Amino acid sequence: MNNGNSLLKKVFETICKHNMISRGEKILVAVSGGADSVCMLHALNALKTSFGFSIYCAHLNHGLRGEAADSDERFVVELCGKLDIPVFTKTVDVRAFAKEKKLSLEEAGRVLRYKFFDELSKKNKIDKIATAHNKNDNAETVLMRIFRGTGIDGLCGISYKREDGVIRPLLDIEKCEIEEYCKENNLSFCTDETNNENEYTRNKIRNELLPYIIENFNPDVVDSLSRLTETAKEDGEFLNNYAKRLYERLRSPLSSKKPVMLHIESLGLVSRSIAARVLRIAALDAAKDVKLEKKHIDDVFDLMTKETGSRISLPKGLVAEVQYGWLTFADGEKNPKALEDEQFFFTEVLPDDTVFVKNLDKNIYLKVKSEKGYKCKINEQALDFDKLEGQHLFLRSRRDGDRMVCFSDGRTKKIKNILIDGKIPRSDRDKILLLATGDEVLAIVGSRVSEKYKITNETERTLVIRYGDIDEE
Repeated sequence: MNNGNSLLKKVFETICKHNMISRGEKILVAVSGGADSVCMLHALNALKTSFGFSIYCAHLNHGLRGEAADSDERFVVELCGKLDIPVFTKTVDVRAFAKEKKLSLEEAGRVLRYKFFDELSKKNKIDKIATAHNKNDNAETVLMRIFRGTGIDGLCGISYKREDGVIRPLLDIEKCEIEEYCKENNLSFCTDETNNENEYTRNKIRNELLPYIIENFNPDVVDSLSRLTETAKEDGEFLNNYAKRLYERLRSPLSSKKPVMLHIESLGLVSRSIAARVLRIAALDAAKDVKLEKKHIDDVFDLMTKETGSRISLPKGLVAEVQYGWLTFADGEKNPKALEDEQFFFTEVLPDDTVFVKNLDKNIYLKVKSEKGYKCKINEQALDFDKLEGQHLFLRSRRDGDRMVCFSDGRTKKIKNILIDGKIPRSDRDKILLLATGDEVLAIVGSRVSEKYKITNETERTLVIRYGDIDEE
């Protein structure tokens, strides 16, 4: 089998193994004009009938290399004309964008490329975006991350596909195979001379370090690093799945996820590495696309040892704060008022417990009474404890959308409407506390209890809620 057929077979197997493309999908192929992207465009064009997908091409002129960049653009347009592939081009000023956003030229180019791809995808209903990252690129990425002190996730290297629809069909193909494929198929391509300049770390690794390792230590280092990424991915997936399950157990069980809340004491019982993964999951749940680096995680761990009201700012406007034994993550950019609300209260309570509520200057007492037919005293409420045993209890402020069972047939009513009907002044409504289990409200403290948990003459054990001043015993 010649190299051309061998490469197509590998690309075919990679697409199948990682379920990259489905029949009928539209694929936007990112083509710079270099050997890698030209190879990918040609290979996908050869495989499109087998998979039943259609191809479009995208080329972004970065405006950095003058006539050379314009020549690359013309080359891509001509190539797509020969292959009868629709092509989209655009010219941008990467240098100006980098200066405006205070980014490196490399990062600015990447941001603008994906912005361009995203615009095209939305306008043309594109399903996937194919980029030409190959096995050598993956090896370079892993080495770069090792030098920066990465963990398991960094060792995973470049992913075969991303949640946003980006796919890498050439990730199992080495650079030498790509060059041989282009040669056998008489494919010309453009050469970016800046790739030979060692100004960037990646270029130094590509042009100096990898060749040195291959010559003096391990001629198969690219394969070795590829195997390392596979092992790291397996370990990383296991740890992430474990952390996700743990996150569901440690976070607040309330139906509303804003702010996201984690029980600090319980989080402290797991290893620091697992806890760090839980923190990253919680942060993503609170603010889209936020990425916490190790220094941010260390800051959060330090925050967890401090008193209620302590807070720190994190990337993407995220704010972490300690609140009565809970660590909260909230998007300060979207909801700054929520973070400034000192009336917010949330704590887990036990069946026999006393809780001091600072902003009310009141104590809330919980006590289980084993008295059949218990009669409530002044400032007391009673619930059927037998219906609650084994469930976690929470004392908290009310939130929009809270409801409670108010009718014997199980129908519910908004807490807000209950307070309005009870003629509770607007200024006092946010001071009202609820006793809840999960997302179910059991009682409005000092007002009424859920019909579902009301005691009867047959109730054997009663959970008594008593509220009063701080000096009350």
